[in-house]
Formats: sequence, structure tokens, C-alpha cells
Amino acid sequence: MRFATCWLLASLLFVAGAAQAQVPAYQGADRAQRLLKGARAEGTLNVYTSMAEKDSARLVEAFEKKTGIEVNVWRSGKNKVLQRVITEARAGRHEADVILNPAPEMEALHREKLLQPVWSPRQAELIPAALPAHREWTGMRVYLFAQPYNTRQVSAAEVPSSFEDLLHPRWRGRLGIEAKQAEWFHALVQAMGEEKGLRYFRELVATSAPSLRTGSSLLNNMVVSGEVPLALNVYSYLPEQARAAGAPVDYVVLSPAVAYTDGIGIARRAAHPHAATLFYDFLLDEGQAIVAGFKALTTDKRDQALLARYKPVYIDPVSVLDNYEKWTSLYDDTLNGRVKGDQK
Repeated sequence: MRFATCWLLASLLFVAGAAQAQVPAYQGADRAQRLLKGARAEGTLNVYTSMAEKDSARLVEAFEKKTGIEVNVWRSGKNKVLQRVITEARAGRHEADVILNPAPEMEALHREKLLQPVWSPRQAELIPAALPAHREWTGMRVYLFAQPYNTRQVSAAEVPSSFEDLLHPRWRGRLGIEAKQAEWFHALVQAMGEEKGLRYFRELVATSAPSLRTGSSLLNNMVVSGEVPLALNVYSYLPEQARAAGAPVDYVVLSPAVAYTDGIGIARRAAHPHAATLFYDFLLDEGQAIVAGFKALTTDKRDQALLARYKPVYIDPVSVLDNYEKWTSLYDDTLNGRVKGDQK
């Protein structure tokens, strides 16, 4: 009797898990209606994200107004979001329904087998960089790295047209760099050619002595205030927003340009699969229009022409994960002027 009860429970759990997995992959003509009906029956949705609070709040407000589904948001830094999803899953707690985080962290969740494949009619309208083959996450926004400068501190004649221009003595003590962007460093060095790229960064540190900062928003604010006349690696939407608000800031995108996407994923054991999938479709449709309104680049093909102007090299999340310790250590050593014997 005990065996029969256990077998029945296991069977029910298997069926429930299979049903959860079928929802995000459903491609029927009645997909939108079925999702909305199921989501309203579920009644709520749990989202884990590293998106800025003011931005995620706008998206959630629009979704709740459209659907009547209550959204609970837990927000933190990208690494903390990743760690919490993994820790909770290993403890048998499947709290997160939707995870929105940068591509490398989403790829890490794929490797942990904590996401599930999703089909969405909106995927056909996205750039290739937004769509990994496994379809367990989909990019919503593009983070293009730019070089913002304070227009009161940097004259028009000084604005650099290449990374090599920043080796000029005039830039000593006037540059800032985000010290936790090893992924950007990795992609840029590879695009330059590893030997040439590493040599460039070591020369930059030696000649221009950029100040090290943590946080793209912080660094952009320091450019706006003039404390840092020019920054090397800030997301382009930040100076765009500041300039639109009247701040004395502009930016260039030096070649080779580097970019990466964020990712939306649905947890493999999502407790609210209909609501999660409905939110997923919303983010790739109305959600992209909303984030475009606050100067962010989206993965929609309508932004492809703008992105093509810069010919960006996209950070490869698989390569980032495979070489994370090496490039994190190398970036830190390079910025702090530590050159090991095998790096000379």
C-alpha cells in the first residue's frame, strides 16, 4: 500500500512537471487566450531580476494593468540573482517563475538545468544574438558599451576616434573604467587580437592611469558631474538618458564595439507557468516598446540598423563561462598593474 501511494505521488509529480514544460512551448493559434486564462487562474507571478528598479517597475505596472496578474519582484545584482535561483532550487524551493538577467548568468542557469525551452511568436522578430540554440533564454535588450564624456571637461578636438587615442598623455588622470566588466575586457581583447589587446590595456594603465569604479550607473554619474571626464565602458543608454535630461554629456562608440544581451528565462519548475509565459511574451512585445522609451536598445530587428552602424562584437556567454576565472583574474591584474611572468 505504501509503495502504491509513493508510486501514485511520483506519477502525479511527473505529470505536473510535464504539464509545466508544455505551457511555454505551446504554439497553438489560441496561445494568447490559453495563457491568459491559465494565468488568471494562477493569479500571481514571481520575477527575479537585476534590472534597475525604476525600469522593472514600469514593465510590471504595464503588465499588471493589462492582465490583472499580480507580479512579485525580487531584485538584486546579477550574481546574487543567479546565486539565489541556484540555492533555492538545490533546497527544493522553486520560488522563481521568471528570471531576467544578463546573458552569461542566464547561460549559467541553462548549464544548471534550471530553465526550460520556450517558444514565442516574437522570437522570429529578434536579432540572432538574442536566440541561443537551446531557446532556454531569449535576449530582450542589447547593452552596447560606449565611451561617454563630459562636454565641459572634454573639448570637441579631444574627443577620441579610436582606443589608441586614449594613450595620449592628455588623458592621464582623466579616464575612468568599470572594474567588474571582465566580460567586456575579454571580448574587446579578443577582437583586437589577444596579444595586441593585452599590450594595449597594459600601456593604457601605465600611461593614462584610469581610475577604477564599480557600477556602470555610478561611473556614468561621475562623468555627468565631471569628476571623471571620460569613461571607457558604460552602457550607452545611461549617457543617452542623461543627455536627454539636459546633462553636459555625450558619447562615442569606439571600434571594436562590444555588446551583449540580457536574457528572459522561465524556471524549469515554475509554479505559475501560464503567468510566466504570458509575461515572457509581454516583455518581447509591449515590454520592448517600453524599454525603448527610456533609451535602451532592444533585440527587435527594428534596432538592427542602428546596431549595424557600430558593428558590435557580441560577448559570447558560453566562452565567458568557460574562461571566467582566467579573464576575471587577468582583468583585475591588468587594471592594477600586476603583470605575471607568463603575461609579459
